Amino acid sequence: MRRSFAALTLAVLAVVLAVPAQAQAPVNIVYPINGATYPKTDPAAGALHSAYFTASFSVTCQGDHTVEWGFDAAPAIGKSLFYDQTSVQFVYKLGGGNHTFWVKSNCGNSTVKFRIGA
Repeated sequence: MRRSFAALTLAVLAVVLAVPAQAQAPVNIVYPINGATYPKTDPAAGALHSAYFTASFSVTCQGDHTVEWGFDAAPAIGKSLFYDQTSVQFVYKLGGGNHTFWVKSNCGNSTVKFRIGA
């Protein structure tokens, strides 16, 4: 009985003290949402020549890092140096149609596809 209790206690202790797996991806794009159409209006906006659009993301990596971000195949529209964590939110004017928002860091990357106008 004591051996079973000791083994169970050690197993629980090992699980509790184990280094947790990374809780989130290093690069987390908050907005836009993959596959969504913007701007969100009721009724829908229909075809648009262009629209101002808000984007938001965070990057969490231990130590000194770099990050850059942009849309589609174009060069980066922003870049930054950070230590441990950074969050970025900005407004950018995009043409109507399909787009890809990308974020590249030296510790990870992420992309989402979305549409401006119906």
